[in-house]
Amino acid sequence: MSVPSCKLLMRRMPCTLDELSQLLQECKFVLPRSLNTYGRKRVLIEYKDPRDAEIALMQLQGLSDMLDKPLYVSKFGPRPNADPDDPNASKCTQTQGAAAGAGYQDPGIDKQLGLIDTIYVEGGRPDHRANDPEDSFNEAEITESTVPLKTKKNKSKQLAMQPYTYVIAVDFEATCWEKQAPPQWREAEIIEFPAVLVNLKTGKIEAEFHKYILPIESPRLSSYCTELTGIQQKTVDSGVPLQTALMMFHEWLRKELRARNLTLPKMNKSNLLGNCAFVTWTDWDFGMCLAKECSRKRMRKAAYFNQWIDVRAVYREWYKYRPCNFTDALTHVGLAFEGRAHSGIDDAKNLGALMCKMVRDGALFSITKDLTPYQQLNPNCVL
Repeated sequence: MSVPSCKLLMRRMPCTLDELSQLLQECKFVLPRSLNTYGRKRVLIEYKDPRDAEIALMQLQGLSDMLDKPLYVSKFGPRPNADPDDPNASKCTQTQGAAAGAGYQDPGIDKQLGLIDTIYVEGGRPDHRANDPEDSFNEAEITESTVPLKTKKNKSKQLAMQPYTYVIAVDFEATCWEKQAPPQWREAEIIEFPAVLVNLKTGKIEAEFHKYILPIESPRLSSYCTELTGIQQKTVDSGVPLQTALMMFHEWLRKELRARNLTLPKMNKSNLLGNCAFVTWTDWDFGMCLAKECSRKRMRKAAYFNQWIDVRAVYREWYKYRPCNFTDALTHVGLAFEGRAHSGIDDAKNLGALMCKMVRDGALFSITKDLTPYQQLNPNCVL
């Protein structure tokens, strides 16, 4: 007699935890209580009761029309007719006929980008022991209920696994000097704040935010800065303070997200991943420029700026190519830069175009940087 189990085990994960969690939500499957890595390339999916686990197993078996990589899933729990006092009783249940993962290719992107392993734990803290490679089991005692997945190159099917339907591309421009003086004498200040909301399915920019910022610490732009960015002194002189721009951006963001029913990562307990994310080229914009200036000027920075996707990191892993600069990255994939280089708004638009190209090529995106990884939700941040 089989013992009911509330857990499922997925081996040889064809995607990251972020992507799996988002896919379960988008497909309206039974949502698990928790998702945790279990050794290397395995995920343990726990449900509230055995009935939910049974339904979820059947639902996962229906993914063959949506994915193009092998999926291995089985019940996880005490073996049939096992002695409850047996210390080895808590192993995976066994079924016959495990299939080899022919054609499987390790994406490697989750490890490369340092993604957070535990995505969601209901009513408690993440169990970090689940991420310990040593906390595994004897694979000889496991066989899988194999879900054969058809090899399809249909791009509409690949889009089903794309975690985000929209992205917000941001590219700050800041004060700079040809020969940068020591940081204690000169600190970069944001002078252009652009953001474009891009629909990844249509490839279109649906909304724009663009403000020029009045620098306070170094009010006079260097000739080098003007030549590089094309921003004139009179432009920043009539700009708004950064604090004002952040407030204006917050209102713009709230309006655009609500109009499309979009959610940023860690903003909603029912959808921790969100369906829209900030994207930048490198970590400089949010990790250095905005963070340091807000700290230096003692300005409040909204918590949603703490999570973003570094497109360069994903680009390098996906295309196995290290571009020397942003223009080189575009050229390598057959795109041409449109507009003026180092114009913040033009850079942001081109970044959005690159994102759409990468999505069409099959790249999957997940949050690559989180400045507050131990917070399940962003506190005191309402949109």
